[in-house]
Amino acid sequence: MQMLRDFFFYALYSSAVLVYGIGMNRAVLMSKKPRFLIWDCIKMLIAVSASVSLSYLIISKCLCKVGLAELYPFVAVLIFSAISVFIEAIVRITAKITMAEYTVSMLSILLSLNESLSLSQCVLKACFCIMGFYLCIPLFFAIRKRVELSSPSQNFKNLSLVFISIAILMLLLLTVNVSWLNPQIFQEVNN
Repeated sequence: MQMLRDFFFYALYSSAVLVYGIGMNRAVLMSKKPRFLIWDCIKMLIAVSASVSLSYLIISKCLCKVGLAELYPFVAVLIFSAISVFIEAIVRITAKITMAEYTVSMLSILLSLNESLSLSQCVLKACFCIMGFYLCIPLFFAIRKRVELSSPSQNFKNLSLVFISIAILMLLLLTVNVSWLNPQIFQEVNN
């Protein structure tokens, strides 16, 4: 049940793309021609889950014990870079396509490391952020196509109407009270 709540909170309602803006520009650009999304999502999920689990273990077992927990972003960047390069090489050799994506993955890793109390929470939150990113791409594709079909004036030929539509969508999502999706926060605060 907790995992389902976290999925709805981090992938849908409190999407890293819609609330934090992580990868919004990249998602809008990817929505122009959404190809290889499944391969890209699988590669990113593998890289992020491996990186965040290894980062969490190194941070909690090594850095926290010597009092250097402030260096966790540096460690996370190093670990993610190594794992991402390895997985990218495997994907290029096997599938003959390139899928280099750094910012969305790295920011999702840092977000999950900041907001998690355990290894399982950390991995799940990072994966849910990535899934939220890829769930936004078809939504942005639909918004982009709708804006193109409405034949806007010459001043709005660029992506400004798409970003305005996304901003309205963000405001709509943030006006609804969804504190019931994340009740463990209230339990931890009261204890």
